[in-house]
Amino acid sequence: MMVATEFITIEEITSVMEEVIERFLIPRFNELGMNASGDWIKSVGPAAEPGKGIIMGLDYTKYLTKGREPGKRPPVSALERWAKAKFGLSDKQAESMAWAVAKKIEKSGTTWYQKGGSDLLEVLEEQQTVNWIMLKLGEKATPRIQEELLRQLRG
Repeated sequence: MMVATEFITIEEITSVMEEVIERFLIPRFNELGMNASGDWIKSVGPAAEPGKGIIMGLDYTKYLTKGREPGKRPPVSALERWAKAKFGLSDKQAESMAWAVAKKIEKSGTTWYQKGGSDLLEVLEEQQTVNWIMLKLGEKATPRIQEELLRQLRG
């Protein structure tokens, strides 16, 4: 007898995950005004081990979701790249802004931290997203399940 995982291929699971990213996660990221360089959007995708149901992003995803608490200064070089991308600043302007922002974050935390975090990843658990995933997986699995049931009935 077949098990449920044999009704949906790893490639199909990965494809559905990629669609979830494009249809739900990236739009939420953009709605929240988080995009600066586009690096996060380019990086987000199914985990290296396909079919695991895991979505990976750059290491600073945790700061996009929870914010960064005060107490430790973030890397200025990363903030320089952010300032250039987000505001179109020159190298000198970006460096100056990056130092000011780094000191402010060290003292007060990020705006997302002060707001209690963002709902970026919650979009993956929202009923609309879950329903869409179930629909897509069901569309792929149902014909195979029906075929298997008929095969067993003919037995």
